[in-house]
Amino acid sequence: MTRLLLAFPLALVLSACGDAEPVDHDDATGDPIEATPVDYSARGAWSAGYTVLEADAAGGAPLQVKAWYPTASTAAEDITYSVNLMLPGFGSDPMPFLGAAIADATPDAAGGPYPLVVLSHGFGLNPEWYHPLAEHLASHGMVVLAPEHTESDWATDVVPATVLRPLEVSATIDLATTGVLDGIIDTDRVAVAGHSYGGTAALTAGGARFHTDWLAEACPNVEDPFTDVMFCMPFLAGEAELAEHMGLAEVPEGLWPSLRDDRVDAVIAMAPDAFLFGDVGLAELTLPILVVGGTGDTGSPWGWGAGLTWDHVGSDTRGLVAFEGAEHFINVATCDTMPWTDGLPEDYSATMCEDPVWDKATALGITNEVAAAFLVHHLSGSEEASESLDPTQFLQVPGLDMHMVTE
Repeated sequence: MTRLLLAFPLALVLSACGDAEPVDHDDATGDPIEATPVDYSARGAWSAGYTVLEADAAGGAPLQVKAWYPTASTAAEDITYSVNLMLPGFGSDPMPFLGAAIADATPDAAGGPYPLVVLSHGFGLNPEWYHPLAEHLASHGMVVLAPEHTESDWATDVVPATVLRPLEVSATIDLATTGVLDGIIDTDRVAVAGHSYGGTAALTAGGARFHTDWLAEACPNVEDPFTDVMFCMPFLAGEAELAEHMGLAEVPEGLWPSLRDDRVDAVIAMAPDAFLFGDVGLAELTLPILVVGGTGDTGSPWGWGAGLTWDHVGSDTRGLVAFEGAEHFINVATCDTMPWTDGLPEDYSATMCEDPVWDKATALGITNEVAAAFLVHHLSGSEEASESLDPTQFLQVPGLDMHMVTE
């Protein structure tokens, strides 16, 4: 498995973007009032509301969408999400996730309209597994809409999900244009974020194109049985099925047709499965992108996932947050917010609840901070937010490798 080389220079070059930020003035003197810098590591100025919406997915099938959004409510941010787990083996009873949001709170229309972030969860998971990130972004003035993808069995569902997920991302953006949440969403400012196979959907919606030639070349040299069974076998044997789901009469040669949604302005890919794109397909994505991942990831190996994306994405403006040695679930909620994980078999809980190197709460805090600043900068043109992305501010964090580059 490829490991991140720490010899990259730590540098930040950020170009100006968007309009100048407004300056408040003292009513009595007319003098400008110096704004207090936003601390993106802390919760923002809003409380986070939460509700459940419904969209029309491909073919008119109902698509449940979980929504987090800014609210001016003064109620306690104390919520227990009730979640029907997609993971096999957990039955149909809903499980509790303990969060910091207000159920069905009234959206704060006065502060909007707000940028939209579509959040695509990992394969077999649910949007609430990412509630710390969603709540954090909502508190910083963003609406997060998270479609609940319904696949659960990799062996039977992954090929159709490869096409269906980006279509569900687009259906979620469509939903935002209908005036839901009191019309507080600005659909001229849209990002897609995702983890694992949600990261794959984010890359696809952002413009990366399938290029199975990379996979055909890489797979004969694979020695890891997991990689072979999960990534090579389903797709090398399933190219015709994938083409059929895309409405193609035959398997394309070279780059496959794009599933990009032109409304997307920025991408966050956390531990994405990038093997279907390869170097050539990733170069087709040119939007601002933040890549997040663990270099010890065995679920989406670095050289097939976040590392492959960082090395080959075509974006002039790109960022990397690499947690040295971290595993695949470094960006998933901590188990103290998931009381149903108590008593799980040790190997199961160790995978989801612990990381072999990192304290998960620390890693989640870093991801939330950088993601919020990245999105405020690129969706709202905030130069102050760009200053919060300076990698030198994170040099004191052992094992964190961070880059922000504009060419």
